[in-house]
Amino acid sequence: MAAWVIIVVVLSGALGLLAHRRLARRVRTESQDSAEGIPLTDLLAPVRILVALVLAFVLVQTFSSYEDASDAANDEASAVSTEAVAAALLPSPTGPDLVAELRCYARAVAGPGWASLEATRRTSSISSEADARVAAVVAQAQQAGISETLVAEVVAAERGRAAARRVRLAEAAPSVPAIVTALLIGCVAITVASTAAFAGRRIRPSLRWTLLGVTTLIFTASLLVILDLDRPFGGVARIDPTAMRAVEEQIGATSLGADPPCDRSGAPLAGS
Repeated sequence: MAAWVIIVVVLSGALGLLAHRRLARRVRTESQDSAEGIPLTDLLAPVRILVALVLAFVLVQTFSSYEDASDAANDEASAVSTEAVAAALLPSPTGPDLVAELRCYARAVAGPGWASLEATRRTSSISSEADARVAAVVAQAQQAGISETLVAEVVAAERGRAAARRVRLAEAAPSVPAIVTALLIGCVAITVASTAAFAGRRIRPSLRWTLLGVTTLIFTASLLVILDLDRPFGGVARIDPTAMRAVEEQIGATSLGADPPCDRSGAPLAGS
């Protein structure tokens, strides 16, 4: 997408410069310009301001969604850690099974789940299956008649994990609709083209080129940042599963989580 945006902006700037050359051939006197009323450059100024405001508004909204995705990822990892600590206090076999499944879940989320979010904005089947297995073990703990206090701590942590997971997956979806993205690209292209085409011909060429370059840089960079933040788990500013990897290592350092029934990707081992 970034490459297409740059191509569109470059083409719009080139078309604007071509239009500027053609307009320059139509020599007009200063009296004719003033007789026509408001100069065209003054009419274009509100358009540039409106485009800048729209970009700023969408940038704020996109950054807010990006922050929510980052907070959800950290909250999910924290909930997994809390749940593993509480599950370790449960009697066998429920406690060890839950701790092992939580490590498998952490592996699945930080591995194929994260890679799938980056590529398709959707989680992988391995991550979804690991989530279902953890929920099943928690349900078994509730039905086993174990200490209500211990089970309540596990259930509370499980609810936090599930809620944070839902938010993380929801924020992976585009926060800017496709039609709004197309509108933003069109507005930036029109702004760059109009700046190139209708820059004052009495302005020195060096100053005119500087004006065009600064305008293009600011508007294009803002658009590219919006598009990048709209992919919170991919792109330049992507959110990495650092917290979940740390939790996976933390659980693996305990005796109950040292030998989980899954491979490095979180997929169940054959026969488990």
